[in-house]
Amino acid sequence: MIKYPNGGVPQRRSYSPDDGKELVRPLKHKKRGPGPEHKIQDGIIEMLSLNGFKTWRINVGSVEMKDGRRFHAGPEKGFPDLCGYRKSDGKMFFIEVKTKTGKRRPAQEFFAKEVAMDPVIYGVARSPEEALMIVQRGLNRTEDKK
Repeated sequence: MIKYPNGGVPQRRSYSPDDGKELVRPLKHKKRGPGPEHKIQDGIIEMLSLNGFKTWRINVGSVEMKDGRRFHAGPEKGFPDLCGYRKSDGKMFFIEVKTKTGKRRPAQEFFAKEVAMDPVIYGVARSPEEALMIVQRGLNRTEDKK
């Protein structure tokens, strides 16, 4: 069980569907580090930043509300993991990050087809070097290259 320096323990908060009272339970998971895709994202952000490109990681999340509904924060499904622009000409880019064996979900493929109609840069990157190539060359690569 994870313990914070102040002695606290991470908790899962949910609400009873019957009376709406808050239920607090300790989380029962082992501490994990970032996954392989997250490590690739960090490398891509660093590589693009070092080469003069402004880049942001797109965060999403959801939380259960008191009435039992879920609140989803962030862009719609299928939006790429990273976006940014080239400082030289202001051209926007979108990078979908995948591991060597990762595959895009249907919503991600739909986004790629939609963005192909616009004059932006898009590509699936499996490494920082591949992302740099996509952005520098201004590719609009909607097909997944392995």
